[in-house]
Amino acid sequence: MKKKSITSPPIVSIQHWKSKKGMHVYFVQRPEIPIVDIDIFFNAGSSMDEKKQGLSHITSAMLNQGTRSYDADDIANKFADVGAHFQMHSTKDNASVSLKCLSEKKYFNLAFKLFLEILYSAQFPKTAFSRRQKQIFSTLQMQEQTPSYIAQNAFSQALYGKHPYAHNLCGTKEAVMSLTRNDAEYFYQQYYVLSNATLIIVGNISRHDVEKNVARIEDSFPVGKEAPITPNAVSFRNKVQTFIPFPSEQTTIWMGHLGMEYHDPDYYAIHIGNDILGGSSITSRLFKKIRGEHGLVYGINSAFQFFNARGFFLIHFATQNSTAKKALNLTKSILDHYIDKGPTEKEFLLAKQKINHEFPLSIATNHDIIHYLMQIGFYKLPLDYIDTYRANISAISLNEVKTALKKHIKPDEMIKIIVGGSG
Repeated sequence: MKKKSITSPPIVSIQHWKSKKGMHVYFVQRPEIPIVDIDIFFNAGSSMDEKKQGLSHITSAMLNQGTRSYDADDIANKFADVGAHFQMHSTKDNASVSLKCLSEKKYFNLAFKLFLEILYSAQFPKTAFSRRQKQIFSTLQMQEQTPSYIAQNAFSQALYGKHPYAHNLCGTKEAVMSLTRNDAEYFYQQYYVLSNATLIIVGNISRHDVEKNVARIEDSFPVGKEAPITPNAVSFRNKVQTFIPFPSEQTTIWMGHLGMEYHDPDYYAIHIGNDILGGSSITSRLFKKIRGEHGLVYGINSAFQFFNARGFFLIHFATQNSTAKKALNLTKSILDHYIDKGPTEKEFLLAKQKINHEFPLSIATNHDIIHYLMQIGFYKLPLDYIDTYRANISAISLNEVKTALKKHIKPDEMIKIIVGGSG
């Protein structure tokens, strides 16, 4: 990833420090709105499930189901009483716990106290655990009847093989029903610890108050150990094409291969190149050709997905069964030509202008800023990533984009998952 030096005032003034017990803290003060957003990210995603698939997800989903002092209804009511919103979320790489609340101290203090209690004394009640298992089981049943999920799961399995990223975040029906509350409790105790945490606070709060609240977190939490490093994914299966019969009027297609890392020097060049190809819906080549000129799809997108241990490049769309072969061949033809010749200078200049003009909208809210701070903190991006973003986009040349596309997109190595139709 390139890095430009910026001497003008920062777009977002990020304060970063390590707490006394080693937790990374990222803070942005935004006094414009009387709201504080707090997110704690733990290196506790599904890549840490090991042989217990779905364990990260169910552990995260259980956090608001009871503490030493309150049951799930108490927790929901107490947050509602002070106008606060508590949420849990998990991905392949991490699990997060977030709080959005009013900054007025009489509300904030009550919300933060409950937030802390959930974090350090989640109890995993047996009845609630059983209920969550059944809910996840139902979700997995729904996924088995949804072509996009079928394609997604098959794509991950074909792409990653035995790597920790291969399995569904929720696990399998058999795996999730075999989990126990003791499994979740152990996962929680092992991974929801200070050494494994990144704290992000954005909103109407002072640095002094943030430091006091960091101390409260540290007084409540065990230090623990950092999670093991997720092994880097390697390409091992090329040119795989899998047809999965499904009784639907449309065929869903996912096609792609292993991608790149955040720190790759071609990061900005590939962002511009992909925006032109299929990242920018209605102005992209894929959309204009396959939807606009041929009317074969409702929508088509391409994207680079980034993970801690190498993500993937993906093109996906759905089309009528009768046009699936034509749409797939046309997509391949457009992709081959684009990688061979690259974008035109007009496409290139318009894409850079569009990306830079849209960027301020992507940091408009607390939630938006937290998203970027998560990338900076969790994926170890430069602290001035936001401030230098547009300069780094502007600095990219057309030749750099063409070179990056040839290096990072390999049409002949794509895994193709086709769900529905006649094959």
